[in-house]
Parts: sequence; structure tokens; C-alpha cells
Amino acid sequence: MQREIHRFKFVHNYVDRVHFQEILARIKAEYPYVPDYIVYPPVSLRDRIFRGPNHAKILATYLKLSVPIIGPFQKKIFTSHQSRRSKSERAKIREEYSINPKMTELLKDKKILLIDDLITTGWTAHTLASLLKKAGAKEVVGYFLASEKVEK
Repeated sequence: MQREIHRFKFVHNYVDRVHFQEILARIKAEYPYVPDYIVYPPVSLRDRIFRGPNHAKILATYLKLSVPIIGPFQKKIFTSHQSRRSKSERAKIREEYSINPKMTELLKDKKILLIDDLITTGWTAHTLASLLKKAGAKEVVGYFLASEKVEK
């Protein structure tokens, strides 16, 4: 799964789309959750230049839920990639993210689904969920495709 996710981050092709749509359909069937909004982690400017579009946002569209997909998070422009950080460095991730102040009213008392491809240490998911709760979200649930580091 890790290699498939790694390929997906760089090459958005039809085979990956169908494959991940099937996986997300199984997750949805096993854990049916109807949120008010679907959110995804932001990418740094470096990753946007290197990889192209936000792959987590693309995965969110594969869920095929009839709810808005929004990007309420802001990330510092220049940050090192998560996979290149130690566990202690990842613990400092809170300093890199914030919620767009214009979005806080939108999130109040809402059920939020956070979707991402990979959860390694959980620091990003925990940080983003904390920000959503601080902004007034009623509940936050996460869907992740894999839980291990990509092998190189």
C-alpha cells in the first residue's frame, strides 16, 4: 500500500484513481460517517511545486459524498517534509499549521471528516483535529489509507 500511495502522490493516473476509490468505498462501508464537511491537510509550497496538486484533496473527491470539501488550514510556506523528520521534530508540527480565520465560523458545531493518505506518528492528524475542535467543530473523524512509513 505504501508504494501505491507514494506513486499516487507523484503520478495521478486512472489505475490509482480506481484502486483508491475502491479502498475508500470499503472504508465508507465499514465505518459509515456523514460529515458536514470533508477537510484535508494542506501541503507546503515546496511540495506543491514538486508534486503538483494536493493528493489528499483528490482522495477526498474519491469518497463521493455529497458534502462540501474545504481546505480550512494554512501551512507555513517553507517547511521540511514530514518523512525527513525525527519523531521529536514531528512533535513540533503544531507551529506550522493554523486555520484560516475566515473559516472558523463555517466550522462551528459541524461534524468534520479529515482525510489523508498516510498516518505515521499521528502528529499531523492530532494537530489538525485540535485546530478544528478549537475552531468549534462538534466532532472530528479521520479516514487514512495506511499507517506506515513509505519504504524507499
